[in-house]
Amino acid sequence: MKTFLYFALGLMMSSASLAQEIDNLITPYRPKIAEFSMETLREYDTSTSSESFGSADNEVERDRLIKAKIGIPFLIKENWMFGIQLKYYQHQFTLDLEDQPTDYDLYLHLNAKKFTSTGIRTFYQRDIKDNQQLRLIGGAELKSDQIKWNANTTKYFISSTYTWQRSSRTQIGTGFVLNQVMGRTVFYPLFIYEKQLTPRWTLDLTLPKSAAIRYRANERNFITASADIRGWRYNLTNALEDSQRDLTLRKVDLQFSLSWEHELHDWLWFGLDIGYTKNLQYHLANPGDSSKDALIDIRSKDATYTKFSVFIVPPRKFYR
Repeated sequence: MKTFLYFALGLMMSSASLAQEIDNLITPYRPKIAEFSMETLREYDTSTSSESFGSADNEVERDRLIKAKIGIPFLIKENWMFGIQLKYYQHQFTLDLEDQPTDYDLYLHLNAKKFTSTGIRTFYQRDIKDNQQLRLIGGAELKSDQIKWNANTTKYFISSTYTWQRSSRTQIGTGFVLNQVMGRTVFYPLFIYEKQLTPRWTLDLTLPKSAAIRYRANERNFITASADIRGWRYNLTNALEDSQRDLTLRKVDLQFSLSWEHELHDWLWFGLDIGYTKNLQYHLANPGDSSKDALIDIRSKDATYTKFSVFIVPPRKFYR
């Protein structure tokens, strides 16, 4: 069972960095092995502009994202491990078409469809030397309003990180992310820095994606303040009457949040996040095109954010 714990710790490094154990009497922040969550943005205005398709305004009454994911180990050896993570996300928009009726194709399509992001990622971790680790993550996802697999609806990705322990309280690392997503190649480097500031406070940086400071109130409660760059892409099928083909809807936000994680029963936890989201980029384009070649530019007002989650972590006894 201890090897399963090591696998879980490594697998979830793709989405969250780990706090360091101060001594044998303190249980560190435990990563999520499986999670179910619901995220909601409420009541924000949007406006569109396009030379070809015109302009329109509307209000998004609810922007809801439901997530489910689970990690599964397959091969675990003394100094390396291999496993997979399965995910399923469903994204739905509800627009104010009663008070603001519209015949704008994009708004009608967003209101009528559910968008799915589902896929698999593989995980490999090897201990290179004492206090040094190499991690490789790769996978494929379908991101679309219809279940169809082609170059316009899929994402393939690989990520690698190399981390080392500089001291008992400090871990640093570097790496990269390479995505082939809906006809577009995206590459960026990663810098990882984790510092145990005090027995209760930890600083976690995964730049340029996220920055967080975590407070351990006690072994059953953690509070985290964070800033994250978050985004998504979906394929839209025949969304515009005058453009019956696959198109890519792309959104990037800067999200500030405050989260509380509370232990319900050792390995079972509950999470509540509240925050504020500022839109950085939003557009509809042909697959592979960037924002400067967008068919429709979209402006989205700032919005408040909430998230409720239930998740599973490794039991506390494995840390004793």
